[in-house]
Amino acid sequence: MKSFNSFNSLRNLLDQFSNKLLRRIVILITIDAVSIVVAYIGAFLILYPIRSWKDLVEYTYPRIPAFLPEFLLIGIVVFAFSGMYRTLWRYASVDAVFVITRGTLLSVLIPVLFLAFTTSSLPHWSLFVIQWMILFLLISFGRFSIRLKNSTSSIFPQHSRKGILIYGAGDAGEMIARDILRNRKKQYNLAGFLDDDETKRHQSIHSIPILGGKEVALRIVEKKKIGEIILAMPSIPGTQTRAIHDYLKTELDPRIVLKTVPGISELIDENITFQHVRDVRIRDLLRRTPIELNSLRVKELVNDKTVLVSGAGGSIGSELCRQICQHSPKILIIIDISEAGLYLIMEELESKFGDVKIVPIVGDICNQKFIESIFASYSPEIVFHAAAYKHVPLMEFNPWSALHNNVKGTRVLADVAAQFPVERFVMISTDKAVRPTSIMGATKRLCEMIVQVQNHHPDSIFSVVRFGNVMGSSGSVIPKFGRQIKDGGPITITDRRITRYFMLISEAVQLVMQSATLDDQQCIYILDMGTPMKIVDLAVDMIKLSGYTPNVDIKIEYTGLRPGEKLYEELYHSGMGEPTAIEKISLTHEPVRKPVETLSEIDKLIESCYSLPRGQIYRKVANLVPDYTISKEDLSSELYSPITNHTIKKKVNVRNSD
Repeated sequence: MKSFNSFNSLRNLLDQFSNKLLRRIVILITIDAVSIVVAYIGAFLILYPIRSWKDLVEYTYPRIPAFLPEFLLIGIVVFAFSGMYRTLWRYASVDAVFVITRGTLLSVLIPVLFLAFTTSSLPHWSLFVIQWMILFLLISFGRFSIRLKNSTSSIFPQHSRKGILIYGAGDAGEMIARDILRNRKKQYNLAGFLDDDETKRHQSIHSIPILGGKEVALRIVEKKKIGEIILAMPSIPGTQTRAIHDYLKTELDPRIVLKTVPGISELIDENITFQHVRDVRIRDLLRRTPIELNSLRVKELVNDKTVLVSGAGGSIGSELCRQICQHSPKILIIIDISEAGLYLIMEELESKFGDVKIVPIVGDICNQKFIESIFASYSPEIVFHAAAYKHVPLMEFNPWSALHNNVKGTRVLADVAAQFPVERFVMISTDKAVRPTSIMGATKRLCEMIVQVQNHHPDSIFSVVRFGNVMGSSGSVIPKFGRQIKDGGPITITDRRITRYFMLISEAVQLVMQSATLDDQQCIYILDMGTPMKIVDLAVDMIKLSGYTPNVDIKIEYTGLRPGEKLYEELYHSGMGEPTAIEKISLTHEPVRKPVETLSEIDKLIESCYSLPRGQIYRKVANLVPDYTISKEDLSSELYSPITNHTIKKKVNVRNSD
């Protein structure tokens, strides 16, 4: 029974298809027949113009039917054999012109040859030339009207297509519109553009009108039944994006979906398609005006070079790998102690940059013999050092690990890089190294000092790049707030006064690589972080972007500052930095006093850190970093490293005997 039903369904489907095909062919034949008649009569009227009613009745009218049946019958047969009824004209292209030319030419030529052998009273040859020209135009118009109809409509009903407005009639908007019209016209109805530039009003792009600025958005949305607005302005700053977003969200139906394209700094290349369109994110509201960066200098830096990246599985390290691969290094060595993180970035790089040789190495940069073997085997020319423990409260409870990983790792890597030597060594630092209140920040300042001391090598340039928070990094507030919103709240903030600098990971890495092209010695490069932002404002924005109302749908709670946490961050120890040749990079000179003695004390601290209680570690670090502020709780702590504590205070179970 089931097989019978399936057979009936198949037969019905074939019947429907046959009926649809037959109907299409009948319509085309009817159009062609009318075109042949019109072309034939039109040629007569052009060649033998009617000057009076008498000419029409006595001369023109009697001669018209003479050869019409032959042209009509032979013409339809020739069209059929020429493929005129096999072509899917909705997809017709330039090749279809040749099909039409061949079909119409033969439909006129064959009857003429036939009549030449069967009658001696043929009209002048020019009649048939005019007839072919008219017929060609009529058939072309008919066929390409089908193509035009399908370019502006869809097989789907008009009401089922999503109405779209593109906000931004620039290059990005044009690329999005072109992609919609070319590939997605069946799903979307592109109603028009919005743009605040008055000079663009009443113009069009790809025949799509520019309707006005945001002030007409409400009227257009209601009139055109718009369901989605795309903000296609990747180069505008976040403040402007925020203003447009807030205006549209306030004025329009909340059901209208607002989407955007990534900022210029996030794009791999300059081509933007509909695939790039996504929901508006917090990074879009924090976006800064992009600047012109010298990609040629960066390319010269890494092209055909062996480059090593430590901490390659982390947020900064992985983005460094992506951008380095764009400039075709000879070999990219990626090192990370985390197997999972290293595997993920290796897979991504191999899929996107198949021509680049990737050498993945799982291991600890604190192991000097291990690092020396890597340098001896591959001879890296450029080193980007991004490996570090960075979670402030976590490191407060684990100062031994912060010293071992951050300080010893930097000491080993910098020493080996100087020993071989490399052309460039770039260390990634943090604003928490300035007047630190945490052991993490203090250890990063020690790392800066280690790198600064290495600058006496004539064949190598060692540099430090210092910047603030990057959006989306592991352990940062943005992913945390995202998870809390997803769980229904509350969002937890340590203090309503707390502020932080924020920068896109991609922008930070672009500037890091630009800094590696500068030749300043014994300095620290500082990235322009813009204006710091209150964390509570960030939380409010994220709640609103998620479609909720702050403190109504999602609560905001304050938990108090965590160990080592500051209310605000700084980028300089004092004053402002000096400008460099790159707009968003400045430099500061923070010389290391008594470099030899400082390195010796750092080495002693590294070796003894696991045998010292926490309070003594803080005091010894403070001796090396004078502006390090230690809490009273940390100073009084006698907690030892878990390893040492287990060794010293090992419990021995003794069985009591009677």
